[in-house]
Amino acid sequence: MKLNSIEIKNFLSIKYAKIQFDKYSEVVRIVGENKDTTPISSNGAGKSSIIEAVVFGLFGRTIRKSSEKTLTNKYGNGSCKVKVVLNDNVVVTRIKKPPSLRVEIKGKSYTKDNIQNTQKNLEALLNTNYNVFLASIVFGQGNKVNFLSSSPEEKRIIIQNFLNATELFSHRSAIKTLKSSYMTEKKAAQTLCDETVAKLSRLDSYLGVKNKMRRRFRSVLTSEKYNFIKSHSLSEIKDLESVSHAKDLEYRGAGERISFLTEKKEALKLNIRNMIEDTCEHCGKTPVKIKELLATKAKELDGIVNTLQNERRLSKNLSKEIDAILIPITSQDYEDVEAVLNVETEIKILKREKKESRKNLSKYEKMFASASKGYDLMRYWENAFSENGLVKYIIRNILQFFNFRANYYLDVLTHGDFRVKFDDSLGEIIYNNDTEAPFDTLSGGEKKKVSLAVMLGLNDLLFLSGKEGSNVVFFDEVADSLDPKGIAGLYELINELKETKTVFVITHNPELEYKLEDCAKLLKVTKKGGITKVK
Repeated sequence: MKLNSIEIKNFLSIKYAKIQFDKYSEVVRIVGENKDTTPISSNGAGKSSIIEAVVFGLFGRTIRKSSEKTLTNKYGNGSCKVKVVLNDNVVVTRIKKPPSLRVEIKGKSYTKDNIQNTQKNLEALLNTNYNVFLASIVFGQGNKVNFLSSSPEEKRIIIQNFLNATELFSHRSAIKTLKSSYMTEKKAAQTLCDETVAKLSRLDSYLGVKNKMRRRFRSVLTSEKYNFIKSHSLSEIKDLESVSHAKDLEYRGAGERISFLTEKKEALKLNIRNMIEDTCEHCGKTPVKIKELLATKAKELDGIVNTLQNERRLSKNLSKEIDAILIPITSQDYEDVEAVLNVETEIKILKREKKESRKNLSKYEKMFASASKGYDLMRYWENAFSENGLVKYIIRNILQFFNFRANYYLDVLTHGDFRVKFDDSLGEIIYNNDTEAPFDTLSGGEKKKVSLAVMLGLNDLLFLSGKEGSNVVFFDEVADSLDPKGIAGLYELINELKETKTVFVITHNPELEYKLEDCAKLLKVTKKGGITKVK
């Protein structure tokens, strides 16, 4: 992967900077001057911010953990933005807030529907990821990728990243997931089978009880009542009862109205007769007002007579309708009726459940057989992809090259004092002048030299996987804790690497600075007023 340039806006202490990496060659010292400190020093000037900006632009993460508040330069205007150009035609533009990621190749957009998918697409295009990038390009402070202190599983993951064997190794994870899934299905199917068998047993028991109840209830009911029940639903019987009851109430109401109207009619007749007899004492004639009132009363009497006739016809019709509604059961029979109907309904439901349960049992038995077969198959493939299978085969085949390249760099760094040997489980044996020296027993400087050599050896694995090596490498304070002999070895290593890469070096070690003074170009950063400028 070729790193061409980077444009930085409002990132960490950098307000604006643009660096053309491909205009540099061999060795470049990144030096700093922090004018915000008294006395002026190089610490905190923002040298490492250049490396952090590259990592952030490509992966949306930094090497050293930074909050959103500290990531954005508080003295600049606008968003935190990094634009990286790679391989002469790939442009990656990332903005912190609002978050966005754009990828273009030769002017054509390769941006996906969201940042996560765009990031996956970018890493596939560049054939790298965060861990591989840090382990192959960035060496020194803040980089947590340390092969020697990693667990066996972490070492395998690092190896698979460098070998571009993620797809192959992913089969192993997929197989474990499938095996676990099949085991879960197997247990679930077994549980369902057991529950269904128990349910069938309970259903048989319930059916026996319900059949006895049905026979007992049938013996209580007459054939007429039972046949009536069979031909009518309980709701229909209740509806008939309700209709009959309503008709009866209506019939009684009509009778009460007939009695009332009859009494009213007789009273009205008497009233009319009395009014007719009420004549004038002088002339013996009926007064005009009395005549008018008599006419009104006569009309009211005609109305009552007509209403009375209608009520009597209604009463007669209701009597016929009531007689037509035949219900061979009484209200006292309802309990037995409901019991019979409920029992027969329950028997139908139980038989239906039993039939369904038998079908389910057959289905669950097939599920169990299928899950058992899948589980056994995944166990086979799990062994194939285990440490004793393909994984060990792949690692065993790169060990010779890996050991050779790691010891090549270790020889340069330590002048032959140290050697390292990895076995096919990626466990290491470190030798100091032919004496075994466990990694944890080494001094800080010795650990740094061995770790650097191993990481550079891993970096060479990129050639085996077809991944293109980077045109740059960053050494950030790798000389820390090294003795003079270690510094001499590191200087030799830098001279070795500069033949194929541009080596950017950040260091406060005076001895290494002295060695690089005459051969290295300068990339100077100056911080003043909280803002870093790059020359």
